Amino acid sequence: MKANRIVIKVGTSTLTYQNGKINYRRIEALCKVLSDLQNQGRDIILVSSGAIGVGMGKLGLPARPDTTREKQALAALGQCELMYMYDKLFGEYNHMVAQVLLTRDAVDSKHKK
Repeated sequence: MKANRIVIKVGTSTLTYQNGKINYRRIEALCKVLSDLQNQGRDIILVSSGAIGVGMGKLGLPARPDTTREKQALAALGQCELMYMYDKLFGEYNHMVAQVLLTRDAVDSKHKK
């Protein structure tokens, strides 16, 4: 049986090397495989965390910060970088990307549409 909808979740360890730098080769391969699956008629949902880790790598930080404010700043920086890469790489295969940000309230709400 072939699934029509496929959900893939990737995070920091998939998106970056151990030194914190972005693993472009792995991200490019991921985009290529997911684009091919979509071309087959499958619905693809990519859940991508790792924005803090990508932000850390971009700034060359050796350790994850402790404060929420610092994590938010790194996530903002890293999320921009991730969306740029996804847009560029999926665009090479004529696929569009979009971002959906969910809060706990949206997930817990009984009024899902």
